[in-house]
Amino acid sequence: MTKEGLVLSGVGGRYHLLCEGETVVASLRGRVKDRSKLKVLVGDRVTVSMQEDGGATIEGVLPRRSLLKRRSPGGGRGVRAVAANLDQVVAVGAVQRPDWDSFLMDRFLVVAEANQLSALIVANKSDLAGDSAALLEPYKRAGYQTLATSTINGEGIAALREKLAGHVSLFTGPTGAGKSSLLNAIQPGLSLRTGEVSRRAGAGRHTTVSAEMHALTGGGFLVDTPGLRDIGLWGVAPEEVADAFPEFRVYAGKCKFDNCRHVEEPKCAVKAATEGGEIAIARLESYRRLLLEAHEAARPWR
Repeated sequence: MTKEGLVLSGVGGRYHLLCEGETVVASLRGRVKDRSKLKVLVGDRVTVSMQEDGGATIEGVLPRRSLLKRRSPGGGRGVRAVAANLDQVVAVGAVQRPDWDSFLMDRFLVVAEANQLSALIVANKSDLAGDSAALLEPYKRAGYQTLATSTINGEGIAALREKLAGHVSLFTGPTGAGKSSLLNAIQPGLSLRTGEVSRRAGAGRHTTVSAEMHALTGGGFLVDTPGLRDIGLWGVAPEEVADAFPEFRVYAGKCKFDNCRHVEEPKCAVKAATEGGEIAIARLESYRRLLLEAHEAARPWR
């Protein structure tokens, strides 16, 4: 008997699938394993062969409507796919402990934009001293949805739960931002592991080992990912970086030079907009750093 299943997690060649409301553990059929570059991802919809002895094997992967990719970890060249069939990325940063990192947040957003996924920016731990509104303001100005949350006083939890309903949402952010605690608050019963933040370095300890998908009571799914320390721009061409900043798009074609990089060129509309307050200075600085990184990534291998 063949069924369709949704991949919830996969470790060591064994995959947990949701098939017709039941969780099934399956392995890959040999001919699927041998297909060049084919990998089963969390979020994939797959065809599953159910055997009489209770075993199950994945026969194939159905066409994907979206795919989130990142640079292979450890500084190596190449791309690693993270999850499939997502609707949105929820980028979580902490107001403090560890301190908010606007450049890392911008990196997450560029990767989401490059993969044609909408994004929601969350400033978590809003109960701590700090101005979450000020941290989120540049992203509001850019047109993103933003939200301040706290698992201590409950701020924003109901609103976040509402934004997740009916969607497949991937949570990402730096280690220690409180993603697991936030997800446990959104969906009681998940019991995801949570970790403390190192007092010495202010960096969190990893608590999530691999991507996992969880069904939401209100409809939809969330995908929890490990803290991504090394998310890079492999596959994003230098000329595509500016388009990954939504607030830049309104100024497309308004610079003096058609090939303006918004760096040192005269009569740059993006630079003028930044000086006029329409674009946040930190966002322009992030763009320039990421543009340089994209040029480095585009260099041929040696």
